[in-house]
Amino acid sequence: MMNADNSARRRFLKRLGTTTAAVAALGSGTVVASPPDRANARTRGRIDKLGQALPEDAPRYTYGHVREDGMYGAVSSFPRGGNDYGSTLYDLSDLENPVEVHRLETANELTRSNNLKFDGVRDGLYYRTQEADDFGEDDQVGLMGFEVVDYGWGEGTLEDPEIVATVETPNTGVHTLAEHPEKPIVYAVDKDAEERGVIPVDVSDPENPEICGLYGPPGYCHDCEVDTGRNVLHCAYIAGEFEGYAILDLEDPLAPTEIGRFDYEEQPDYEEIGTPGFEDCHQASFDPERGLAVVGDEICATDAIPGGKHVFDIGWDEGSLEDPIPIGFTHSPDARFQEDACFWTTHFHDVVHDGDEVLLVDGGYRQGTWVANITDPTNPTPTERYATDDRMEEAEDHSPGTPPYCWSAVYNEARDFVFASDTLTGAYTFDICAKPARGEDGGGPEGHYDLEAILERGE
Repeated sequence: MMNADNSARRRFLKRLGTTTAAVAALGSGTVVASPPDRANARTRGRIDKLGQALPEDAPRYTYGHVREDGMYGAVSSFPRGGNDYGSTLYDLSDLENPVEVHRLETANELTRSNNLKFDGVRDGLYYRTQEADDFGEDDQVGLMGFEVVDYGWGEGTLEDPEIVATVETPNTGVHTLAEHPEKPIVYAVDKDAEERGVIPVDVSDPENPEICGLYGPPGYCHDCEVDTGRNVLHCAYIAGEFEGYAILDLEDPLAPTEIGRFDYEEQPDYEEIGTPGFEDCHQASFDPERGLAVVGDEICATDAIPGGKHVFDIGWDEGSLEDPIPIGFTHSPDARFQEDACFWTTHFHDVVHDGDEVLLVDGGYRQGTWVANITDPTNPTPTERYATDDRMEEAEDHSPGTPPYCWSAVYNEARDFVFASDTLTGAYTFDICAKPARGEDGGGPEGHYDLEAILERGE
């Protein structure tokens, strides 16, 4: 059985198969983002399942997050079939056997939780978003904001958590939020298309959070992530007055100021698979060791070209925080014209360093959990994917479709694993490494991903 004590040994063993050669210099000068060059692609990048949790009567999982020490994971969720749970906590001490610790109901039947994050500086706390799931009589809606959950910080426990505070935001509810890894601060986004998009909240006293104002460009900021190495906030604006990638300086972390942006309005839309477009900016994250950001687009429209992943130069070559430049792009491995909402678009991702190789891992809806090699940021190359449809016959309800329907993939450096959540088939733990991909099409070993069966399965 895998446990916390042998995680370091697993890291050492898997890297015996990685290259030790240094990555060659990739040249200088501005690079314009172009379709991937598969002839010169780096094909290292593997994915192997460690464990899965699919509790009986599980809610519809959304975003999964991992505590910094890697010992606990949590998943937010939407109500499903009278199941009104908003978050689930897992004990990950044995990565091959995640164990449910608690399941906490949402605020009410009108409210759903799309996202959650562990506190960045204290154990025993997590924050879960709250937004309207449906409209009731007289347009009554659920809680709009986020909740502070105590599962060991104060009187709450792992098995019996307590909601110690509720933060109600000014507009239409919090869709996602970001924790500051070094300060008691949460950055919430409030789904308003015209107001400033980022809301810093001081959670020094978890029982009395304080909203500190609205910052950033006006528009619907869908996602943001704190980059402590550069002391900035990476922001993805999906709609509204501004749409695109924005970078905010965190010299004053409770009053961030814009220092750079890439405006999608001035860029081409998606027109064909494999060619970059710029629509519906969904997530902005970063490479912790190189001057690069990874920005994902989520196109959930039917009868559309799905969104993909952009690599931005923010200091790697001629780009900067003030002037981010797109230099690389990829769709998911099996991307195709999207007849059903969201099926082949990209979603929540993370960056993984393994020796000299750099990998991207994404929770890509119909694509399951997939990996791309981004060591050469100008030529991101999908390598392997895993269909998160295991035990699908046990899933209570296949709405909004049939598995896989993977929502997110998050890497934990402390224990070197990926935590992924599938809306329909539960929580997964994966080993991601830079060994050579298996199979001519990068599909991994038999049984990892059966594209033909998934296409035949349909909705």
